[in-house]
Amino acid sequence: MPVTVPLSSSFLQSAVGVVALLLTTSTTQPVSCFSRIPATFTVTTRRPRLLNNEKNKRWMSLTSGDRTTILRNQTESVVSPMLPTTMGEQWIEDFFETESLQRSVQSLEELNNNHRKEEFDWFDHWYPLHVVDTMDPTRPHKAQLLGMNLVLWNDGPTEHKKKIVGNWNAYRDSCPHRRAPLSEGRVEEDGSLSCSYHGWKFEGGPASSSGTQAAGGRCCSLPYSPRRFEDRHMAKAACEVFATKIADGMLWVFPQAGLEGILRSENRPLPLVSELHDDSSSTEWQWRIPAGVRDFPCGFDTMIENTLDPAHFCVAHHGTLGNRYTDPSAFGFSVERPLTSKEGFELDGDMGSLEFVPPCLVKYRPNFPAMPFQKNLLLATYCVPTKPGWVRPLANVLVRKSKNNDEDKMPDTLAKRALDIFMGPFTPTWFGHIASSIVLHQDAGLLHHQYRNMKSMGYYNSTFKEGSTTEKDLIYQDLCYTPNRVDKGIVTFRRWFDTMAGGDVPWACDNPPDSNNNMDNVDIYDMWDAHTKNCQYCSTAYANLEAIKKGAYAISLAALLFLPYESHERVAVTIVAGGLGFGLEKFNELFLRYEYHHHEND
Repeated sequence: MPVTVPLSSSFLQSAVGVVALLLTTSTTQPVSCFSRIPATFTVTTRRPRLLNNEKNKRWMSLTSGDRTTILRNQTESVVSPMLPTTMGEQWIEDFFETESLQRSVQSLEELNNNHRKEEFDWFDHWYPLHVVDTMDPTRPHKAQLLGMNLVLWNDGPTEHKKKIVGNWNAYRDSCPHRRAPLSEGRVEEDGSLSCSYHGWKFEGGPASSSGTQAAGGRCCSLPYSPRRFEDRHMAKAACEVFATKIADGMLWVFPQAGLEGILRSENRPLPLVSELHDDSSSTEWQWRIPAGVRDFPCGFDTMIENTLDPAHFCVAHHGTLGNRYTDPSAFGFSVERPLTSKEGFELDGDMGSLEFVPPCLVKYRPNFPAMPFQKNLLLATYCVPTKPGWVRPLANVLVRKSKNNDEDKMPDTLAKRALDIFMGPFTPTWFGHIASSIVLHQDAGLLHHQYRNMKSMGYYNSTFKEGSTTEKDLIYQDLCYTPNRVDKGIVTFRRWFDTMAGGDVPWACDNPPDSNNNMDNVDIYDMWDAHTKNCQYCSTAYANLEAIKKGAYAISLAALLFLPYESHERVAVTIVAGGLGFGLEKFNELFLRYEYHHHEND
């Protein structure tokens, strides 16, 4: 039985206008449900089926106080004092749930122009894209960021066959001539970047006073232009340039090109690991990026989840960082710093503390029975969104330097032993990169298929299709059941991702979301293309170990053929050298591929 709320005749006129507008929604612009509420309307007691869309979920997830504030701000004096706030809320709920009207409403982020101005801008932040000491400065490096194809290269000259390291540059990976990839080009002896298609050359630029790489992109050689036109042609043949900085051993890129992007980058702070820059504590930490650089075939948000999920250490990393049978417990977290769109959030609980710093930094201080490090260990991981379905995690590991007293000594656990290997002063850099795959690939298959499941179920569907809305169809709670307090970090991040950051990364057109639909041929466990060939430490180590392997086999064969048949030396050399060659052959496979399956890990 409808309950009619009587209002004045002036309000009746407004109601007629609203009804007329709703009846013509098929030919007019969408109407916001947060426009001023019609002056005359009917509040019904009928409860239609709740439509499964983001608009409903966002409204229903608000607290009563937030709803009241929205209603008061939108209605002002239009709502009669006779109308209780709860009836206004009921009207909004019914408005959202009515199928005939749901296409006419807008999301909470579109309440008004002020809200739009406060939305999270993915392209207005610095991102770390590479670890500088792993990059070969004599050649260009291909990279992606937010769906953009980039080329990273060093403009230092080569003198007497020795490269002098100059400035690291980031250009769009597209030659302005015919759009050939500059990452397939060459770094010439004068430090210029040469396109391998027609030989056009481009120069780098000097760093600004703040350390930002702020110039460059100018063409410095057009071999096919007549000399009298060369200057004119070169003036128009500039590359698209992005600002870069080097901090904490990483090459950072600001994803807005040109002069405007460079100027904006000057006023944007880098989201650095504060512990490395706090004067009172920076000298207390031993710091490394032990896993180096590699891309994983899973969503950016999937990797963020993984780093905000300490509970997975117990099960997914059985035998390396935890024990799947004895470590899981009813752990919980509580809020230390509440969620905001720009500052993220911080949690503390039974497994340590978690912090998310937008757009992509997660800091974890583990402290639970399997990893009882208290405040002596910090895992700070940048999960860099490269292109749809791929992410580049750059994991910084900070260990507090021991003061040789019992309070600072960490218990001897599996995690502690693994940490000692990666952070040991005598551990080669390349060994840390390769051995990390033993741990990382325990996650790789899980994250890859988790992303594919979420995608196939419609979680990322937000692009316009004929006959559907442009709103995101599903939010996280529609697909995932997270009843335990240990998932608080994940749930809080998803609140930020779905309601404050647009529900997905706004990928640039270089790599649109639909470009990676077919991921059936992705090798989850690849190491060569994902890392080894692009890392100067690992590519050099692999070449050297391959040479030693071949030499060992040659010695073994020579001993077998040329040493006296019955001599002990013949047997010993053949077995030792052959065993060394066989052992290196198996070990060197880690440079190429390392496959892992949990059912094989007892």
